[in-house]
Amino acid sequence: MNDIKAMVWLFPILRKLYPHFDQITTSAFALGVAEEFILVSIITVVSYVTNWYILWTGLFIAFILHLVIHCFQALVLRKYVPAIITSIICLPICIYIISQAVKLFPLNEVILYSVLSTVFMVANLILVHRVMDVFSKWLVQYDHET
Repeated sequence: MNDIKAMVWLFPILRKLYPHFDQITTSAFALGVAEEFILVSIITVVSYVTNWYILWTGLFIAFILHLVIHCFQALVLRKYVPAIITSIICLPICIYIISQAVKLFPLNEVILYSVLSTVFMVANLILVHRVMDVFSKWLVQYDHET
């Protein structure tokens, strides 16, 4: 939780979110991660089956942005962030994959799908955090009943 406190201090806009992070249980966080994984997997399969590869490319660029954010978290906090090692390992190959994939599509389409995918992922992240909050409260209530 100290990492979150430091981020709230550095980014005052997060002040509203801090109580939310303090209430999320590990199980609820795992539920959120599982939802994101399932959603990305479904979009990947749909992209493959329908030959709609630009959709996957936009999603993948949004994922790379996610990795970069984890790297900046570690730099700003000056401490270990759990996703930093995976991000550092994945970034070079992700950048290579994107450098090859963008050669297949017009740049304006790549930008459009990247922006749309990022907006979709942010909206989904907001939704999944609400679900995690409800799930955490339910777990606490269930724990007290047993």
